[in-house]
Amino acid sequence: MLPSDLLFSHKRGAQIYPRFLRPEQCVWAERVLATIREHQHRTRGELQAALRALEGDSPDYRIVRGFAHLALNAAEFTLATGELEPETLRREVFTLAAERGGYGETQAREVLEAIAPRYQLEAETLREALYADLPENHLLTALPDFAPDQLVDRYNLAQAQGLLYSALCLRLTAHRNVPGEYRRLFQHLKFHGLMYAVEGNLDDGYQIYVDGPASLFKQTRKYGLQMAIFLPALLRVSRWEMEAVLRRDDRDISYRVDSQSPLKPLTAAPPAYDSLLEEHFARRWEKLDTPWILEREVEIVDLKGTVFVPDFALRHPDGRVAHVEIMGFWHPDYLRRKLDKLRRAAMPDLIVAVSERLNVGADDFRDVPGPVLFFKGKLEPRAVLECLERLP
Repeated sequence: MLPSDLLFSHKRGAQIYPRFLRPEQCVWAERVLATIREHQHRTRGELQAALRALEGDSPDYRIVRGFAHLALNAAEFTLATGELEPETLRREVFTLAAERGGYGETQAREVLEAIAPRYQLEAETLREALYADLPENHLLTALPDFAPDQLVDRYNLAQAQGLLYSALCLRLTAHRNVPGEYRRLFQHLKFHGLMYAVEGNLDDGYQIYVDGPASLFKQTRKYGLQMAIFLPALLRVSRWEMEAVLRRDDRDISYRVDSQSPLKPLTAAPPAYDSLLEEHFARRWEKLDTPWILEREVEIVDLKGTVFVPDFALRHPDGRVAHVEIMGFWHPDYLRRKLDKLRRAAMPDLIVAVSERLNVGADDFRDVPGPVLFFKGKLEPRAVLECLERLP
């Protein structure tokens, strides 16, 4: 992300908006990346001087700095001395210089020439190695692995994230048109330590309220930073809106952004299915002659503190809706958490398909209200269809 001094925003009444790049400003991305490429295997100091020269007297100098900041965060710098430790070398050189006494260039060269043979180096090479551990002397060894348009995407996202540094709370709206992304969205919320509550339904979209210490007790930049880090996960949902309340100059101000903005995901989409069991079941369902339509992870069940997202929803043209959850992965903690969620969800229209490899039986599901279907190997769609027809 970007430091505060490289963020751009504008206010309109009680609203604040990130200032995204205009088309003519995007050319700086290629220029910054070209400058970095030209300085591979050269020092950080030389590269920073070249980037400052690139800024010149352009009114877009802060944009250049923003591009450079993001690009260099994805680059790698290393010491040029290999296994030679500059700190140890300095101690040895300064100790010998103190023993010999005197100062000046002549004395310095004599000390370096006395020590150089031990390291099988020339005196001037040894001189350069003395301070190779200073950041400005590190060598650029690995270039950023993205194109100019991807750097533009990172920049725009960083502008949107930056406003969230001072966020008190978020309200997210996610719609059902993105199969498979709800579960990942909540995984990211949990991973970043964000507390949330859920409202809404499948057809109108879900409202996710993200709140926490920043609003309950006192302003804390750390929690706002976690909200900012979470934002890229929302971009995987193709229809979404986000509204945040920010604290600026002891005042609350509203910040809104949605899927119509220029923001784009920075990474490739994850696999559509979490397991081969789910993928094979979905592929075989497509070949089944049935009016029931299979949808992937489109409904959220709020369990107060966590959520349950069934693997599939099944919708009939006559309005009937059922759900399928496939349990094929074995691990004690997984089974415990899954059974707890199934009981708390209390969904009589949920068909729980259980692999016989899990070493569980009907007694383990006695508190689960929906039908339980045990299967060997692959889950057969016709077996699920038979369960559907028996649902009330």
